[in-house]
Amino acid sequence: MSIEQARSLAVREAINYILDAEVVGIGTGSTIDKLIKLLSDLRGSLSSKYFIASSLDTSLKLRELGLKVLDFRSIDSVDVYVDSADKVDTNLNLVKGGGAALTLEKILTYYSKFNVFVVDYSKLVNDLHNEFIPVDVLPQALTLLTRYLGRLGYEFSIRYSSKGRYGPVLSDVGGVIIDVKLPPNEDLVGFEKSIKSLPGVIEVGLFIGLTDVLIIGYEDRVERLRGRRLYSVYSSSRTA
Repeated sequence: MSIEQARSLAVREAINYILDAEVVGIGTGSTIDKLIKLLSDLRGSLSSKYFIASSLDTSLKLRELGLKVLDFRSIDSVDVYVDSADKVDTNLNLVKGGGAALTLEKILTYYSKFNVFVVDYSKLVNDLHNEFIPVDVLPQALTLLTRYLGRLGYEFSIRYSSKGRYGPVLSDVGGVIIDVKLPPNEDLVGFEKSIKSLPGVIEVGLFIGLTDVLIIGYEDRVERLRGRRLYSVYSSSRTA
């Protein structure tokens, strides 16, 4: 119960950033599902806003509320992007992709003017080493790529669905999700660049230097941490 309470408190805090934006990006996952449920009570205040979803699942849920959901090809900017994370380290770097939506999530994160990530306290770790990092891979490259990763000594697994359709988990852009273990003491930026440089890799689920604000929910309180945004196509003067 404490985790659910922590998530609920955190997403309530994130609502404030949505109300102050015109074009809002929304992520994917169980925490974001709680956020979307809150949006259902605010539909009157959201009629003038536009939403862009990081997955088909989120898009369908937003449309069910009667909100205006745009296609990626119809937007040229995103005011604020709100999402959750699988793990967060002390530098506010993230692991994302547990919901297999990492590629569209990375696009929205990079091109958003302001990023808000919402987590409960169980997602916090000292560092991301030895965590499994989701990687989105073209199906045609899967066998060659995984054999190459094996020769390099990486530990990995192809992700399979625990329910529904048989076979590997597919991302919203049609890639196969593999989870690659980050070696001990590996440089995060170097690891991301190394994996992403391999032909056939679409995206890597490390979100480094992309956090503007991290909202952490605890059972009895909410904490906001301001991140040091390193990568942005915009200059933002907005404060936490």
